[in-house]
Amino acid sequence: MVERLSLRLGPSRLLAAVFAGAHVVAGAALWLAPVPVIYALVCSGALSIHLIWVVRRHALRSDARALIDLELTEDGSVSGRTRAGLRRAYRVAGSSFVSPFLTVLSLRSETAPWTRHVLIPADSVDADSFRRLRVWLRWRWPGLAGPRAAARR
Repeated sequence: MVERLSLRLGPSRLLAAVFAGAHVVAGAALWLAPVPVIYALVCSGALSIHLIWVVRRHALRSDARALIDLELTEDGSVSGRTRAGLRRAYRVAGSSFVSPFLTVLSLRSETAPWTRHVLIPADSVDADSFRRLRVWLRWRWPGLAGPRAAARR
């Protein structure tokens, strides 16, 4: 029997606030730097567009390509569904990051050459599912955590 972990990813207001704060700090540093005003305006516009993109995609998950459902199996395979309803198969990559407040799930697509990173803050899933995800990433798939995991043992 294959054990599965299903996650329903919701919006995270905390992650949206962190993204907004980081972009405001970057904008303030830009305006305090000795650069021409036109550069500051163009870069501020780019920062604003980037803020909207990351908040929609990673924090609020309102973008059509944002992953909202994940189903992980004990062999390291992941099935993900986007808000638009598209399902894709992935494998958990070794570059995933686990902490008590944020998990960055690195997913390698079986068809695409790039790695997709899914930000999963603690406030975007229920507490039990977040705890189970962290345990799975740290202990169930020990080869996925990279060389530092082997050094901890």
